[in-house]
Amino acid sequence: MFRANARVPAGCVLEFLYLEPDPPGTDRVDAQTLTNKAALISTPAKQIARLKGHTAEIISLAFSPDRCLLASASSDGTARIWDIASSKPSERSVLQKSGDKLHALTFAPNSRTLAVGSGSLNGFVWLYDVSDKAPQEAGTLRGARGAVDALNFSPDGKQVAGAGEDRTLRIWEPTRGSTSEARALLLGHTQPVRAVAFSPDGMGAATASRDATIRLWTLSRIRSTERAVLSHGGEVNALTYSPDGKTLATASQDGLIRLWDLTAIKPNVRAELKGHAGAVRALVISREADTLVSVGDDLRVRNWSFRTGAQFREWEIPGSPATRLAFTPDGRYMAKGAADGTVELFRVAEKR
Repeated sequence: MFRANARVPAGCVLEFLYLEPDPPGTDRVDAQTLTNKAALISTPAKQIARLKGHTAEIISLAFSPDRCLLASASSDGTARIWDIASSKPSERSVLQKSGDKLHALTFAPNSRTLAVGSGSLNGFVWLYDVSDKAPQEAGTLRGARGAVDALNFSPDGKQVAGAGEDRTLRIWEPTRGSTSEARALLLGHTQPVRAVAFSPDGMGAATASRDATIRLWTLSRIRSTERAVLSHGGEVNALTYSPDGKTLATASQDGLIRLWDLTAIKPNVRAELKGHAGAVRALVISREADTLVSVGDDLRVRNWSFRTGAQFREWEIPGSPATRLAFTPDGRYMAKGAADGTVELFRVAEKR
């Protein structure tokens, strides 16, 4: 059995981000601003690094849970791993498969294993041990037909969920050093899948698709089944569970974010968050479940009260349009990929 749930190493907290002080007054918001939408201010996000190495458009980004590493994939055919836990972020290693494209990226909970999805018809997913500067292949997952555009590890690190162009959710239980077939195939979407997430207890999963639906799945070793189908007004780009698993946040091409109450027999919308001008691309809910952070094509990072749905903070991301956006698990830092292959890191939270 492949195990990726070892304890996360401590110490990678991006402390270097605070070496340069912010201008006076930009590191806090007063109580009135938090409660008065009319007083909402927009603050330029602080760029903390610019990473160069790719030679073409960035198509995928993923932070490791411990925030030591950032992985990026590009249409130049490479995936790069960046060491971002020092005062001078740098390229750590380059991954490449001869004659193949690399698409989806996700780290295991222990931050030591990286899953990389193929962008080609073979549909492979490769697992790499990235605990060393020279990554080693740790297994292969096969069965997908077409590009794998969405990947996620289960909370215990023992399973991998993947989906993409073939509209099918697959669940693998990797065996280290071996080629593994999917233990479950779940059908239902009518268009490619863009995002997948395990529930916090690992007993369920959710998929987001270009068909404007989210599908909830009940996972079991005996039989995995579809639990519910949720709808959006446009293609669904991103989703994330709350830490307690009772709420699912979803983001759409139409600029809306919906919070779904999963405790009901038939999940329903408990809040709809409006503010983005254009598609919403990435979401994260803080571990304390008090803040939801989102970013979209408008290059605005918005902080919302998870309890009330009210927006209380906004950050402006400068520069050219983004081809890919991603948050750290706590939502305090963001990576932005561009068409020219550059990756920029930003802090999008007040100092603690």
